Order: sequence, then structure tokens, then C-alpha cells
Amino acid sequence: MNGALDINLLSTGLKTAAMLLIVLAVLICVLYIMKRFLFSQKESGKEQIIKVISSMHLSPKEKIQVIEISGERIAVGITPGSINFLVRLRDGNEQNE
Repeated sequence: MNGALDINLLSTGLKTAAMLLIVLAVLICVLYIMKRFLFSQKESGKEQIIKVISSMHLSPKEKIQVIEISGERIAVGITPGSINFLVRLRDGNEQNE
């Protein structure tokens, strides 16, 4: 009787491990398909209007980003409740007026 119980436990464990591997394989396939088709729209060859140049996290929910919009760089402060304009950045090649 003890031998039959060991075989039953072994087969149940193998079935459980096989199902876990199947679920993980399906999850990996779904994530790969999402990455390939849904997120590839960003890289469709079009020039993006807004580019994030740099980002600095001040706290887990607050950060400062330097973004470029139509060739002009600006710094913005981002919090969960708002996005605030901080300063317009000049290119280093421009002369002071």
C-alpha cells in the first residue's frame, strides 16, 4: 500500500510541474507577442514629436524630465497630480543675448 501511495504522489507532482511549465510557456509567448506587436508602434519609423532626453527621480513618485519638443528642450517637474513647466533650456552653441 505504501508503494502505491508513493507512485501516486510522484505522478501528481510530475503533473503539477508539467502544468506549471505549460502556464509559464504560454505567459512568455503572450508577453513576447505583446512586445512585438503592441509596443512596436513607437518604433514604426516615424519621427516622434516629443522625446525624453533625460530623467531624474527625486522620490518614488516625483521626477524631473528634460524633454525635446520640435527641437526645443524644456525641463518639467512631474508628480502624480500634475506636470509643471520648470525652465526652457538653451543649446550650448547659442550665444548669450
